[in-house]
Amino acid sequence: MSTGKSIPVWFSEEDRRRVEEAAALAGYKHLSKYIRDKAMSRDSQREVARDSMEAWAERQELNGRLAEIERSQTTSHTLLAALLFLMRKKATTGEFNDLVLACKHAEISTAMPAELLAASSPELVSLIARLTEES
Repeated sequence: MSTGKSIPVWFSEEDRRRVEEAAALAGYKHLSKYIRDKAMSRDSQREVARDSMEAWAERQELNGRLAEIERSQTTSHTLLAALLFLMRKKATTGEFNDLVLACKHAEISTAMPAELLAASSPELVSLIARLTEES
């Protein structure tokens, strides 16, 4: 038998449910052992460090993906604004073709939206500058 002494611990119903779920997720069969190990900080320090490094790496990856999505969204908004402008202006087929060519060139050189507009229609540069300032 154990030479240890038990200590009564009181939990609200909600707290007890949360502790039981955490113990089950951690693989403990007995709630008392889970509480003891958590109270004594018996988690493996290496495991905690590895988990925090993995979480940091995931955050960095997500931040990179978010930045890429934001760049793509900015480019899409620029192209939509250019198309809307050309449509309202009742642009000719040649002007639409200039926009298409500028888009193809942008894919190769990863041009920024302002460069894309300057190449396709200089009149749009000021319009897009106003739109981006407002948002």
